[in-house]
Amino acid sequence: MEENKQDIIRKTKEKTIAADSLDNNAPVHQIIEFLQSKHKKNKVFNYYSQLVKQRNTSWFSHYLYPGQTLTAFGNDWDGGLPSKFFETFAHRSLLPKMITTKVRNTNVTDPVTDIMSKKIDWNQPWQYQYRKLISLKARKQKVYEWLNEEVLHCPKDLVEVAEHWEKDPDIYFDASYNWYYAGNGNMQMISIGGDDYLVHSDMNCLYLSLFNRNNLTIEYEYEAKYKFPEKMLILETVVLQNIIAVRTKYKVVILKFTERNDLLELTKIKEMDSNLPLTGISFDEYHKNILYVTSLDYKLTIVNIDRMKGRSKQLKGRFETLADNWNTVTGSERMYFTHVTKSSLTLYDKRTNSAFERWKWLRDITDNSDCDFITSAKYCSNKPLMYIGTNHHTLLMDMRYSKIENQKVKPLQRWTHGMQSVPTYLSMCNYEHDKELICMSSQWCEDMCVVSNHNDIVTRDSNFRKTMTPYRPPSIFTTLHRAQQKMQCCDLHIPIRDRLSVAVTGLTLFECNEGYCILMQNSLGDISAHVLCPKTMLTFIDDDATEKLNEWSNLCKQSKQIFEVSYIKNIRKVLKNLKRVPDTYPIGENIFKKQKESEIDEKDIYDLYEKADLDMGLLDIWIKSNDKQIIPETIDQSI
Repeated sequence: MEENKQDIIRKTKEKTIAADSLDNNAPVHQIIEFLQSKHKKNKVFNYYSQLVKQRNTSWFSHYLYPGQTLTAFGNDWDGGLPSKFFETFAHRSLLPKMITTKVRNTNVTDPVTDIMSKKIDWNQPWQYQYRKLISLKARKQKVYEWLNEEVLHCPKDLVEVAEHWEKDPDIYFDASYNWYYAGNGNMQMISIGGDDYLVHSDMNCLYLSLFNRNNLTIEYEYEAKYKFPEKMLILETVVLQNIIAVRTKYKVVILKFTERNDLLELTKIKEMDSNLPLTGISFDEYHKNILYVTSLDYKLTIVNIDRMKGRSKQLKGRFETLADNWNTVTGSERMYFTHVTKSSLTLYDKRTNSAFERWKWLRDITDNSDCDFITSAKYCSNKPLMYIGTNHHTLLMDMRYSKIENQKVKPLQRWTHGMQSVPTYLSMCNYEHDKELICMSSQWCEDMCVVSNHNDIVTRDSNFRKTMTPYRPPSIFTTLHRAQQKMQCCDLHIPIRDRLSVAVTGLTLFECNEGYCILMQNSLGDISAHVLCPKTMLTFIDDDATEKLNEWSNLCKQSKQIFEVSYIKNIRKVLKNLKRVPDTYPIGENIFKKQKESEIDEKDIYDLYEKADLDMGLLDIWIKSNDKQIIPETIDQSI
């Protein structure tokens, strides 16, 4: 019994306090002050760790997590931040305006949200089917029995469940956003002979249009077009020099544009099929003739554009199901390429195609450990840095790796973007002199975020890296509200609100004039522009966004539909009651006219006096007297 007690009782161990800066020969009061300061610093660290610890969230506070900095604090950190640690964005956005002068794909549903709505309709009766399965299991009897090789005996409920399961619109898709359209998007800007061109696509058509970045206009006269079969929706488009690669659900088509008679032509040179849905395509930024193609099962196809031949490689990674198994491959370094999945980054050697480094610690650096997944990734130009977007955050990753110098992939910075949907597209450009501008957008038309960052973030020797608060430009619906206040865009026969709310499928950021411009394209081919200009220049710039939107809305006129009356309700009794005017209603009188105040009758006052309800002194003011009132003379007492 005593031995068990000894096991239960914990012995206190003697602790020794060691400090390099503690002077053993100092007076006692100095040693006590030193230890108290150390204790205060430990409290600061404990408080900070409580703030940034991981926690689960509710549905209502899902997108309200504050962003903490990923900064290594020194031993002398006192828990404070420098005065200019958080920077504000020096530019502001004008109201977004529509720059397309052609309206295509009228009377067409949004292809991005179409599969999502079908999936929702399919999931609604599933709860009822699930209860049927539970009831069958609760009976504890044999559910089915083979009578022979061709006949199966089973309950009717099980047949209905199997029939409903076979009607699944897409067995590989069950997400809150359409990851089929994720990646580089359907709009890119290229330069041909010193002129800017937009490579943009909608539905099953690809366009190559001349673009003026100063006036933000599209010249449709010099437009090249390539049309795919009707059911082949374009999901992603990438461009390199004169080669355009297009990804559909099960195919990758490689096109080439050539100039003939001062006009551009698009011709198909290669096509590749896949048994499983494809998830991403990208050109290698270092080896320009390499195209990466990935599928749901982590299968990579490396295509040599010069030889038009490809070789396959099965990438490493564990996944329980193929549903929503989005992944892509991007390459920017000379020796390796990066495989991006929902929860990890893996580096592969280009010579041997073998993995040698994996970073899978996303859950350790985010506030919420339940639902943060990687949804987009993009390399910085000419730097070993990568920006990745998750459900709640935007991370800057240091992709340098070296065994000799013991360098591994690690995160450098983090922002909380505050977007209400996952960031699906990323675009970057140079900003000011020593910064870069990062723009993130989801597939929701009102969801966009802009962040600036320093270019020398890797080489800068500072414990406190300055960070900028994300800026959210106004949406196209703000322009619509301003236009309607001016009595524009008010035609009921032109329902532009539904067209403006379709999903976004493309994002491009570039410099224009003395500012920056963000182009966003929706799934129906409409392109809007956000112009970022300095704060001091806002009052000097004429904003014509409402006029542009009104001009664009006039192009969206639809043919008036003929309405047919299918049923007439008998409301004879109701009409009789409505036509009859009440007798007490004052017809012809102004009911809003102010009524004359009624005078008080003196007789009532006398009656009250007789009943002793009033003081006798109050009665004098009601008695009318013709006698003149004698005013006593007053004596001037002033000196």
